[in-house]
Amino acid sequence: MALACAAYLVNVWLFSSQTSIHLSASISPLDASFLEGVIFLLAGVLFLIGSGGITQASRKAALLAATASAMGKDVIGPSEVYRRDAWKPKGYTGLGLTLIMTGIILLVIYFASI
Repeated sequence: MALACAAYLVNVWLFSSQTSIHLSASISPLDASFLEGVIFLLAGVLFLIGSGGITQASRKAALLAATASAMGKDVIGPSEVYRRDAWKPKGYTGLGLTLIMTGIILLVIYFASI
C-alpha cells in the first residue's frame, strides 16, 4: 500500500507540476498510474515465476549419474536428473507479490477515479 501511494504521489508531483517539461500536456497523473499499475503487475508476475530449468549443477549431477551408471552402480540415470530439474521455479516470491499488489492498487485507484 505504501509503495502504491508513493508511486501515485510521484505521478502527481511529476505530471501535474507547472515546471514539468511539457509532460503534463501529454499524460495525466491518473493515466500514468494506469500505466505503472500494468507494468508493476506484469513485473510482479515475472518475478513470481522466476527462472528455472537446467543449471550447471544439474549438468554436473547428470554427468556424475552417467559416470556412476557406467561403472556398474545402480543409480538413477542422467535422463531422470534432467527430467526432475527441467523446471524448478526459483522466483522472488516476496518481491513478486509486492509488485502484483502495488499494480492492483494502482489499477483500483485508476478505475475508482474515472
